[in-house]
Amino acid sequence: MKDSIDFTAYLNEYEFAEPCLIEHRESGMNNTTRIISSGNRKFVLRIYNNHKDSNIVGLEHEVLDALNKQDLTFQVPIPVHNKKGDTISVAADGTLSSLFHYIEGDRPTVSNPDHVYALGVAAAKLSSALSSINLRGKPLYSPYYMLENTYASMDEEAFFAMTYQSQSEDLASRKSSFMALHEERLKLIEECNKLEELPKQWIHGDLVFNNTVSQGDAIIGVLDFEFTTVDVRAMELAVIIVDILKPDDPNIRANVKRLLQGYQDTNPLTHHELKILPILMKLRLLDVALHFAVRLRDNLDKEEILCGIIDQTTFGFSWINEHWEDDY
Repeated sequence: MKDSIDFTAYLNEYEFAEPCLIEHRESGMNNTTRIISSGNRKFVLRIYNNHKDSNIVGLEHEVLDALNKQDLTFQVPIPVHNKKGDTISVAADGTLSSLFHYIEGDRPTVSNPDHVYALGVAAAKLSSALSSINLRGKPLYSPYYMLENTYASMDEEAFFAMTYQSQSEDLASRKSSFMALHEERLKLIEECNKLEELPKQWIHGDLVFNNTVSQGDAIIGVLDFEFTTVDVRAMELAVIIVDILKPDDPNIRANVKRLLQGYQDTNPLTHHELKILPILMKLRLLDVALHFAVRLRDNLDKEEILCGIIDQTTFGFSWINEHWEDDY
């Protein structure tokens, strides 16, 4: 695949021992990433598409520095200093980028039961490690339970407008899903009042399969700390469970139980935290839906992306409502 982006200016920020080769691999939806090879060394170039706020990236790097000083059983990214001695590079248009040392491995998969259990273990260990860090920076992303503040601009009117202001028949055909999600949102507003008094700590905030690295059956790396914030600690586990809720997977129940087992065997949640997990899971689902609704409104995505997100979110809510109370 030929790249439409000229990476020359980004790479010129750094000193490389040998000429660079750029490898196009799958990027996340919020950022552009490329594997950079220089001789026998590999790096990851990350270009931030979601914002131009150096404070967010600076906090991310502070978290990584604090974690890299701990004795972890997995790796986290190590930022590379540019020619100016900084770990954040700023392009002429204000776009931010960073270079990280590459963590060798593969993406884990939910189809491997050992990966599911190992991710539960890794999440629990990461939660424990994050609970002990002290940072100069303050959280820049609101906790999930402050969803109404975070998405004040994506209120009922703006959310429903997605189904009739766009030219997409696919979005318009999902009006019933938009209505159902809004009803769930109204219920969550009441539930969020129960969460504010719970113990809080730093969390990764976006710990999913695609943000981890495996070797064999083990999780050996955790990536992408951009959304690190202070929230209730059980939110970390809720985010991963939501990542397992795929409509085409017949093994959801077994995988959720396996993930929970890995977490509980390592750094157990309290009974009360386990009871509020479905609320936290729904918050994550709705947060993602509103996030991508905002991205479509701001012309950052195509309409089919939000269509897929709405379908996934609707399925997630239905699965939780139908299965969680009886099984967990």
